[in-house]
Amino acid sequence: MKHAHILVTGGSSGIGYALVNRLLKAGHQVTATTRKPDDQSPRPGLTWVGLDLESNASVDAFLNNPCWDQPVDIVVNNAGFGLIAPIESASDEAVRAQFEANYFATMRITRHAMAHFRQHGAGTIMANTSIGGRMAFPYFGYYNATKHALEASYESLWYECLQSNIRVKIIEPGFTQTQFATHGMRTSGADHPAHVDGLSWLEHSMKTGTTASDPDVVAAVMEGALFDNRHTLRYAAGKHSGALLFLRKALPDSWFQAIIGKAVLRGQKTT
Repeated sequence: MKHAHILVTGGSSGIGYALVNRLLKAGHQVTATTRKPDDQSPRPGLTWVGLDLESNASVDAFLNNPCWDQPVDIVVNNAGFGLIAPIESASDEAVRAQFEANYFATMRITRHAMAHFRQHGAGTIMANTSIGGRMAFPYFGYYNATKHALEASYESLWYECLQSNIRVKIIEPGFTQTQFATHGMRTSGADHPAHVDGLSWLEHSMKTGTTASDPDVVAAVMEGALFDNRHTLRYAAGKHSGALLFLRKALPDSWFQAIIGKAVLRGQKTT
């Protein structure tokens, strides 16, 4: 596919921004979404469209946007946010907002894209999930749950598209430099006395640690996957993502849990 029309949600920052830059440099036509399209600078080959995944009205407007009137070759579901919260103290409102944005709105866009691809006979759809879509980390449980749900839905969709010219792709990044440490992070129930110290340490380690990947490293994997015509479903991306996914599969649960507990909970004993 020499020059494609590619739609990227969440294209104004982080991984989405890095991917948009790569696609424009390659000469593709890009439609990117952002919550505040009027704040974005115009660029040749790039059209900004408004989208707030937490607003049903905004999603409705996006699905009826004229950008769908022309053939869209690729849809990248990248937008979303991360909720850091203890399972026991997160508010109902915060949990619902996490699922509305990361799962329900994303799947509405997925269903719309599938109808578009069926009409045109081909297409590629990608979801940016996380290594947390196949494992879980302390204080990321609700975020991980949305990514588990996306992984399950996209794996099922992959089977359902095997006899078609539609490709289904999942990107599983590890932690990125901009993903939570600087923006895109929300908290709920963080004042619970049993978790104040743990959350404080987590915030510190996220902002000062060296395990994060540059978003462009992930975007490079995404770009390659978008134009991989094989029926490959999953692609690991970024520092330690492949290693952690391998260890999760290879190690007994107790061994893997001990590794994660020591790394995230500053050596606190897991039970």
